Amino acid sequence: MKKLVVLLCLVINIAVANAQIVEKGEGNPIWGVRAAFDVNLPGKVRSNIFNDKMFRTGTGGTLGAVCNIYLGSKFYLEPAISLFYDTYSYNDIVVADYYYMEDDPTVYKVGIRIPVIVGYSIEVSDLISIAPFTGPELSYAFAGDVRFHDKDKMDLEDASFLSLFGKNGNQHRLECGWKIGVAFFTGKWSFNIDGTIGMTNLMKNGLKFHENRGSVSITRYL
Repeated sequence: MKKLVVLLCLVINIAVANAQIVEKGEGNPIWGVRAAFDVNLPGKVRSNIFNDKMFRTGTGGTLGAVCNIYLGSKFYLEPAISLFYDTYSYNDIVVADYYYMEDDPTVYKVGIRIPVIVGYSIEVSDLISIAPFTGPELSYAFAGDVRFHDKDKMDLEDASFLSLFGKNGNQHRLECGWKIGVAFFTGKWSFNIDGTIGMTNLMKNGLKFHENRGSVSITRYL
């Protein structure tokens, strides 16, 4: 029993020490690995005479590295770089010909995401601190496509028109958003809940379209 109590105290002391590293900037800067689950919230497609909810909500994920830099007075800067995979689907759209029909084909994007946020850490206890944060986020899509489940049946001579980008695509690869969220630090871990508001019009054809996103992530600091 005494050994169990001693071990428990040791674990708590290590957790407190690790929490203080993030809280007080000891070992500054601190590197970490982050994984996130994303809910993609595409906005309406708009023009002067057009306003339509063309896309449904989708999901995605990111995986990458972060660097927590303590600035003093409980403020910190945290740039990150992550690979992302995003999906969402068309809303009430049917693509059909004589041999083929599909409802609401899926849109997917793969790329890189670079947020740079500033947070303010509020110590709740020796084990936990809460940090509201905000900052810009750049995204660049390496690839993007409209995905059909059985594209071979469509008998396409040129499938490049399915691409979101390039000469036949109607979206921009580069996007800027603004991230707002809260982080929960405990030991060498953080749990984040945040939302990103899309600020870039992604359409190239005169229409207006923004992508928003909600995320839940976990970070392990090294």
